[in-house]
Amino acid sequence: MARVEAARTVVVAAEHDVNGFNPGLTCCNEGWASWMGEEEALRGAFVQQPNGRWTTDLVSAASATKTGVSYTIKANANWYWGGRKVPVTYKDFVYTLRQIDNPADALVDRAGYANLDSAHFAHRGAKQVSFSWKRSNCTAEAPCGPYGNWQSLFSTLYPSFALRGMSFDGIWTSCICGSDGKPVADGPYYLASYTHGQGSVLKANPYWGGRRPAIREIDFRIIPDRNAEIGAMQSGAVDAIWPAFGLDLESLKNMKGKTFDEVPGYSVEHLDFREGNGASNALLRAPYMRLAIAMGIDRQAIIETVYGDLANGAPLDSALYYATESGYRPDFRRWNYSPKKALALLARHCSGGPRAVDPANTAFWQCAGLPAAFNWSWPSGDTAAALTEAEAKAELRSIGIQVNDQPLPASTFFGQGGVASGAYDIAEFADVTSGDPGEWADSYRCSGAVNFTGFCSRKVDSLLAAGARQRNVDKRTADYRRADAALANDMPALPLYQRPDVLVHDAALQGIVANPGPGGPFWNVEDWKWKR
Repeated sequence: MARVEAARTVVVAAEHDVNGFNPGLTCCNEGWASWMGEEEALRGAFVQQPNGRWTTDLVSAASATKTGVSYTIKANANWYWGGRKVPVTYKDFVYTLRQIDNPADALVDRAGYANLDSAHFAHRGAKQVSFSWKRSNCTAEAPCGPYGNWQSLFSTLYPSFALRGMSFDGIWTSCICGSDGKPVADGPYYLASYTHGQGSVLKANPYWGGRRPAIREIDFRIIPDRNAEIGAMQSGAVDAIWPAFGLDLESLKNMKGKTFDEVPGYSVEHLDFREGNGASNALLRAPYMRLAIAMGIDRQAIIETVYGDLANGAPLDSALYYATESGYRPDFRRWNYSPKKALALLARHCSGGPRAVDPANTAFWQCAGLPAAFNWSWPSGDTAAALTEAEAKAELRSIGIQVNDQPLPASTFFGQGGVASGAYDIAEFADVTSGDPGEWADSYRCSGAVNFTGFCSRKVDSLLAAGARQRNVDKRTADYRRADAALANDMPALPLYQRPDVLVHDAALQGIVANPGPGGPFWNVEDWKWKR
C-alpha cells in the first residue's frame, strides 16, 4: 500500500491539474485549486462543518451586531513562512478585506465583504479587530447593513506581510508563498511543492496552533484518466479519492479494505415550473396543477433509476436547505408520490381525464379549456435528466397529464434563449451552492436575477430578506424555515434529489470525513490518522 513508503504519509488522487492556488479569483475558481493546497494551508475565522454550521477556527471569539463584526484571534494562531513563525494579526484581516473589496481584483464573489466598510476598522492590540457595516454608497452589488451569513467571512485569510508589493491577481500560480517564493500557511499544512501535471506535496505546519497533525505529509497525484484513478484506488497506489460521481465507482463499493462513503452533495436536481409569460400553457399558474404534478412523480423511484446500485438517499424535501444541514425540515414531504391524491385533485378542477391510475392511459385532462399537456426541457446529453424525464413522463401519463419531450443543447438551455428567457413549461436542471440558504434568494424572490419561474410572493420575499439580514444563527434559520414552508405551499419548483458525493479511502485511514461543503473531505485534515 502507499503508506508502506512512509507510514505518516497519505496519497490522494487529484482528477485534474489547476491554474493556480487562489480559488477566490476567476482564473482558479474550481475544486481542486482549493483541495490540492489552499484548503489545508489557509484557514480563517470559522470553518464549515458537514452539517453546514460554522465553528471557530483561528479565532477564540467573534460576534456580529447591528453595527459591525468583531474578532479575537487566538494567541497561538501563527503563520509559517519559509520556516519562520509570524503571528496572525488584525493586519491580515484588514489586508484580506481590502483585497476582496478592490474592484481591480478579479474576484468570483464579494458577498458579505461588500457589506463592510473596508476603509475603516478598529483594533485592540495585534489580536483583536472590528469592522463596521457600510452605511452609505449602497448598491445592489455592495449593500449596506448586516450580512446574515457573517460567519462565512474571513474563512480564508491572506498573509499581509508576505504579500506586500505583490499583485493580488497574480499570486500563487504555482505555489502558496510569499514574495520571496517560500511557503506560507496558517493552516495545519503548507504547500511544500507543486509540479505542473504531476501534483503537490503538503507538509505539516510546525506552527499550526490546533491539534498537531498525525499525518506528516499529504501527496496529491494528478490522475486525469478515470480508469487509472479507480485502478490506483483498487491497487493501493493511492489512499483516497474524491472523484466526480459515476456509476463506474460501483466496483469500489464493497471492496475489502476500502471505505466507500457516499453522501448527498450540495448539488440539487430540481424542476422549475414556469408561472410567468413564456410558457406554452398557462395552467402552470394554477397551484393545484403544480401540486398534482409533484404528487404524480415518484422521486424515490427516479433516484433508483438514475443511480442503480449506488442509489443511496431519499428525495430532497426543502427548497433552501440540504438534507444533511442542521436547518433542514422536510417541508415538501407532504407532496410525496401519491398518484391517487393527484388524480383526485385534478378531478376537482378538470374534466376528461382517467377515472383511475392507469399506466396505459390515453385520456388527458382539460382544465379551464386548456389541455393538461406540458413541454419538459432539460440539457441534452445529461443522462440523469433524460432518465428522470422518461420516468416522470410515464408516471404523469397514468394520471392524465401529458408530457412532451423538449431536450435542448446545453448551450441553448443555459443561454439567453433558454430557461433564463422564461420560454419553457417545466425545466429540469441542477444548481450548486455552498450550503447557505441565502444563496437561493435570487431564485425565489420577485424578479430575482435567476428567478426563471416568474414566481412572486411578498411573504417569501419578506422572509428571505429577513434571513439575509439576521445575525443570530437560530433566528436566521427560523426565517428561512418559514420561507421554505411557504415555498412548499406554492410549489414554484420541486426539489428532486441531491447529486451524490463519494469519498473512497483505505479503511485504515481514520478521521477523514466527507463534507458536502466547498472544503470537501479536506476540511479537517489535521484529524486524519492511520489506524495502529
